[in-house]
Amino acid sequence: MAGRETEERGFLSGPRTTERPRSTSTAVYTALFDAPSDRVFSFCTSRSGFEESMPSGVEVLRWPGRGFAQGEVMVLRWRLAGVLPVRWVGVIESFEDGVRFTDLQLRGLFRYFRHTHSVEPKGAATAYTDRVEFASRLGPAVDRTVLRPVMDRMFLARLARMRELLEGGA
Repeated sequence: MAGRETEERGFLSGPRTTERPRSTSTAVYTALFDAPSDRVFSFCTSRSGFEESMPSGVEVLRWPGRGFAQGEVMVLRWRLAGVLPVRWVGVIESFEDGVRFTDLQLRGLFRYFRHTHSVEPKGAATAYTDRVEFASRLGPAVDRTVLRPVMDRMFLARLARMRELLEGGA
């Protein structure tokens, strides 16, 4: 996890991004995909699956060198509202092959951002869940009233895109 990008902190995230604040918000998004769980998990941990399911403008600057494994780092860049450049650095905090992985923001938009991706077989289908625990430096009221609706739109659009890609034969 060595490297400059894991040590420097952004203005928006501030210091100590791996310490869970007393107050966080949690968002859970679940979708049932008509695809086997191993395919869904492989899609989520592949660079192509990641890039194809993200909004346009998100650029991968560093992909986990050994693939998804505990301690590996990912670096992304995009423009918030098309203007403000954002550099997001995350570390794979935990990884259970074929079941779940959690990334923890080291630098980015949030004071704290922990995202768990999990798959669960449901017959021939798969229940996929994103569980996001977050806190901004703007406080819980802004997290609930401003950031949560933005995250809802973003994650639901991502799940819809994942559905197209996984069920459309891509």
